[in-house]
Amino acid sequence: MDRKALLLGFLAADPSDSFSRYALALELGKEGDRAGQIAMFEDLLRRDRTYSGAYYHLGKALEADGRAEEAVAVYETGIQVATEVGQGHHRAELQSALAEARDRLEGHDPFDL
Repeated sequence: MDRKALLLGFLAADPSDSFSRYALALELGKEGDRAGQIAMFEDLLRRDRTYSGAYYHLGKALEADGRAEEAVAVYETGIQVATEVGQGHHRAELQSALAEARDRLEGHDPFDL
């Protein structure tokens, strides 16, 4: 059984399983199904807004899909949630991603010194 089928089976058995939904979203991204990946991350965060690790990956998927402004909003929400739930590592990752996304939106190269 492939990984995607296994994760779908886990979700069929327990639709509230946030980790399996997160892992399935990552798997969809590996398969190149960005729309499916974005939808799965959005569904995960509707069901469990405190799953702070998903905000980073959703933002990155949105950026890759050309939706940078939406990604910025996701990063901002993720920072707030990560702060609320005490996930300092996730907050730091999201703050970095947010700064880079804002720089790109403003036409700045973050590596241009």
